[in-house]
Amino acid sequence: MSTCGNCTAQCELEVSDHILEIIETLRAEAVRQGIGPLESQKVFEEAIAAEHNPYKELHAKRASWIVESLKLKDTADVLYFVGCTSSYRESEIATDMLDLLMKMDVAVTVSSDEWCCGSPLIRTGQLKLVKELAEHNMEMIKNIGAKDVVFSCAGCYRTFKEDYEPILGKVPEFGLYHVTDFIVKLIEEGKIKFKEGDPVKITYHDPCHIGRHCGIYDSPRKVLKAIPGIELVEMKRNKENAWCCGAGGGVKSGFRDWAVEIASERIKEAEETGAEILVSSCPFCKRNLMDAIKATGSKLKFMDITELVNSRISFQ
Repeated sequence: MSTCGNCTAQCELEVSDHILEIIETLRAEAVRQGIGPLESQKVFEEAIAAEHNPYKELHAKRASWIVESLKLKDTADVLYFVGCTSSYRESEIATDMLDLLMKMDVAVTVSSDEWCCGSPLIRTGQLKLVKELAEHNMEMIKNIGAKDVVFSCAGCYRTFKEDYEPILGKVPEFGLYHVTDFIVKLIEEGKIKFKEGDPVKITYHDPCHIGRHCGIYDSPRKVLKAIPGIELVEMKRNKENAWCCGAGGGVKSGFRDWAVEIASERIKEAEETGAEILVSSCPFCKRNLMDAIKATGSKLKFMDITELVNSRISFQ
């Protein structure tokens, strides 16, 4: 089960709000009893304990994607929390995100001592290290002096927004923004203006982590509709009814073929809209949807929303 939240969205029983909590609690209990996790998911805990990321990559290379000439400061009003997937697997998203914020003169920095948010462990029931990860990240943000934290990773955003308070017993003392909310804020403040571009038809995939889990549906669409030349065409299943990309909840790590099969159905829906570009706002969604585009031979182009916005900014 992907824990995408669609069952919660569709269920009319009073217990619907607790379905995912029950599933994740049972997963944690299975791990405590030695029944779980799946063999392919055990690496998460081992890798995160050693290098603070689930990919077994060196912690020392977490920020290796950053161009040295940027000379980021040790303190700033805004921290960009990059996440493991954008740091080690989808660094184009991280580069576009940081470039975008700096173009807008946002006082932003990135920490090379960022640790995994803990989402892969929470979703697979491996809770032993989660509090330590949360405490480290909160202390890191405090030391930077950030008033706001911005995320391009939907999973990291959800973990900070929904999981850290019950884990730590306190609410974060800084603002939490998914990139789509932050871009809307900059647009409303008049800090982002877009240039005219070639007309293009796009469709948007709602990541489960920020959609059903955090209720962020309007911000991505406000951003897309603010860009001249963009025609947004919705897929038949969208917003709270959106079809999951198939990657989350430990599915891609445990059942790779099934994950791509789920994503392939989403690609088919996107193609049915007649869109040229499939846009989303989550690096993990990007990975699985790109795998499905390759597997199906689709001609769809995928763009993360940060890449699209960055390519259409006007400096006049």
